[in-house]
Amino acid sequence: MMNRISTLKNQSVKKINLEEDVKTSFFDGKNFPLVITPIHSGYSLKNWFVENNEKFETDLSKYGALLFRGFNINSVEKFQDLMTIFPKELLEYKFRSSPRFELGENVYVSTTYPEDETINMHSENSYAANPPHRIVFCCVTAAEYRGETPIADNRQVLNHISEPLRKKFEEKGVLYRRNLNGILGLAWQEVFQTSDKNQVEEECLSNGIDFEWVNEEELVLTWRKDAIWTHPVTKEFTWFNHCVFFNKYMLDEAFLKSINSEDELPNNTFFGDGSEIAKEEIEELKMAYKKATIEFEWISGDVLFLDNYLISHGRNPYKGARKIIVSIS
Repeated sequence: MMNRISTLKNQSVKKINLEEDVKTSFFDGKNFPLVITPIHSGYSLKNWFVENNEKFETDLSKYGALLFRGFNINSVEKFQDLMTIFPKELLEYKFRSSPRFELGENVYVSTTYPEDETINMHSENSYAANPPHRIVFCCVTAAEYRGETPIADNRQVLNHISEPLRKKFEEKGVLYRRNLNGILGLAWQEVFQTSDKNQVEEECLSNGIDFEWVNEEELVLTWRKDAIWTHPVTKEFTWFNHCVFFNKYMLDEAFLKSINSEDELPNNTFFGDGSEIAKEEIEELKMAYKKATIEFEWISGDVLFLDNYLISHGRNPYKGARKIIVSIS
């Protein structure tokens, strides 16, 4: 089990910089996320972005995660207003792997998933042809118990993978398989956000995805992608894929025994040549994520920017009301 990291106000923080309007710090003993807090109450986060856009971009590429705390962004309306700073960048959540519902234009409630279950570590839509570069979380209401959004540095994840396994992924990549039928997983209409089969086929063809209509309501997709990517700005190598998240060994054993064939699984992953990723290899990858992961408690009003290529995220089980909203860009 990872050590839980208590809230910023309840733990010692290493101060690394002091500016006129904000102070920057890290959680004790950690080197991400960079925590940015206002020195004076009422200071506008929108103003900070306007005045520090270059610094924001530089720090996000360096640390991968920036947590803005104490700026009182504690409602959907305030978050939407903040996101107007990035009007040309916000993306619609398409080619979905989990259900979400939209609160406003390109602002969503984070994944609708049973509160007593864990959402495994992943980089948003890393399996897609055009994954987002950035994902932004806002805590409107923190859970009464747990409900953290763990984050992991994908550069560290890669460093914790053994050389033989890393080489296999470098050479072969990842093969994805999705069975969209709306029974064990999402329906194809939910994934593609359309009921037009022609539009689905056009999107698949343009993105190098092989597709097979089993019947009117069941669509099987397969495609290959690299497992290790070069960051578009820093040029660092980073572990960027849904290999673990979609793999069959992440499912409950009782569920696996309940199906007649693995072809029924809503998702599965293989090495790029179609060979199976062994359970032991998935366990190694899980451990690599664990070693690179930190947790912190949400405080209402927190805004967390993640470089999607550098940082993966998940969700811990929780109790009580919890409202985390999200936007991707």
